[in-house]
Amino acid sequence: MRRALLLMVLATAANSALAAGWYKVEVLVFARNHPVSEEIWNTALQPRYASQSVTIGAPEQSDHANPGDVARGAWQPLSEEETSLQYMMERMASTGDYRELYHAGWRQTIGNKADTTPVYIRGGQTITTDDGEVPELEGTLQFSESRFVHVSPRLWLNTENNGERFYVDISESRRLTGSDVYYFDHPMFGMLVRVTR
Repeated sequence: MRRALLLMVLATAANSALAAGWYKVEVLVFARNHPVSEEIWNTALQPRYASQSVTIGAPEQSDHANPGDVARGAWQPLSEEETSLQYMMERMASTGDYRELYHAGWRQTIGNKADTTPVYIRGGQTITTDDGEVPELEGTLQFSESRFVHVSPRLWLNTENNGERFYVDISESRRLTGSDVYYFDHPMFGMLVRVTR
């Protein structure tokens, strides 16, 4: 009897340790106004990212958002006073070399990858292409937590070089530790991410 009770207590403690924790997330994506790169781009790339996602400001429209988290305010935009990256964007934009594509902060739970819904983002200009009107920036951010928080972006930028339109992407997964700001680099665009408790 005691052994069964002890096992039940240990299982409950283990489940609590694995439960998703609440985090504040802030993301800033920016384009380079004068990209300089000698890379040869694969112009056949097409956007591919998680289709089962949640949109900031409209989580109730997703069938994949946890209703309990939505009721507690998850995936709702934070006020400007609750975010910190806008100041960095203003300084970057003042150089004339960068422009904002997307900036938002929100709260959400982050647990293991299978139980954490990716976040869908889109921003920048609307571009007319042969396939119709498309957003300049589109994609998803997949957050997960094991020992540390991880982010796996699948962001696609519709860009132009020598009169030809094509997509480039940021898809480098990264482990996030502490409350540092993490930089994801690309010759055409970049992203700053900060995740805190």
